[in-house]
Amino acid sequence: MCTLFVVEDGEIDQFLIKQNLLLYPVFDYVLYYDRGMPLMTYIKKHTQDSNNLPDVIFLDLRMPEFDGWDVLDALQAIYPKLSKKIKVYIFTASIMAKDIIKAKSYSCVKDFFSKPITEDNFISLSNQVQNLSA
Repeated sequence: MCTLFVVEDGEIDQFLIKQNLLLYPVFDYVLYYDRGMPLMTYIKKHTQDSNNLPDVIFLDLRMPEFDGWDVLDALQAIYPKLSKKIKVYIFTASIMAKDIIKAKSYSCVKDFFSKPITEDNFISLSNQVQNLSA
């Protein structure tokens, strides 16, 4: 079973993700968060419970309060203790090279996609996720 947690505060972007996941249903379970702190609270609570940790996180970098960078920092700090190695895919409006380089410096980050989310993004993601499950 492949689970996905989406961390995205934009309603339109959440809608686009939901629509694309209907076209490319590679996840058995999807949970949505509109802020980073509730996600990290959940992950810290389930650090040793691999059945309740996601396989994949789609993460927006630009969110109010506890943003995607804060999530990556917090996740990186506990990553060695996790009973399941979560794969993070960045979805952001940023196209800045420094953001791409910084994001890919985190061991949990597998890829970086600039918004808007496209069908090609989801085809690429579907292939990557299916390879993770194989």
